Amino acid sequence: MCRAAPVVPRRKRCMTVFNGASGRTLILTAVLGLGLPLAGFISPSVADEHRVTGEAPGAFVVEDGRVDPNTYEGYIAYTRVCMACHGPDGLGSSFAPSLIRAAERRGWADFAGTIAAGREVQPGQVMPSFADDPFVLANMENIFSYMRARGEGGLGRGRPKVIESMEEEAEALREEAEALEEEVESDDTARDKQADD
Repeated sequence: MCRAAPVVPRRKRCMTVFNGASGRTLILTAVLGLGLPLAGFISPSVADEHRVTGEAPGAFVVEDGRVDPNTYEGYIAYTRVCMACHGPDGLGSSFAPSLIRAAERRGWADFAGTIAAGREVQPGQVMPSFADDPFVLANMENIFSYMRARGEGGLGRGRPKVIESMEEEAEALREEAEALEEEVESDDTARDKQADD
């Protein structure tokens, strides 16, 4: 599997997700998104210069086709995990619907619940659960922000760039993400070794 940009935790949250197929409740403690809530890491003077839409989760900034670091990471995660079924830029495909419309019509809880628990769209057409994929769980909020920016924020198709005034913050987030990723990989390696013994 190819590696995408590292993930930086926004904060830990505990969510209850209902699995419609079995009626079981999954309790997921997941690291969702990148950095801090968007309103918290943009200074008032910077926020005045940019278009800030909504509150976390799903908050995004779009300026001249450039985006905040969380929305950019949402693009990276979407491209890595979702694009094969949902098509380029969230537009949908013959396999799966547009995630842009899903983000517009559904709230955060339904969007995240579908990603974590999966969903049977039609008989024989099932979106799988990503509850056991730490990369996806860590980026659900970023993907939601990216889809909202595509649908509501006027973000065009293709790979966006990070807003220049936010690039330093993005670099600091990436460094923190690399440390977190190394920690997760170390934990996974130890768990795999323990399972082999």
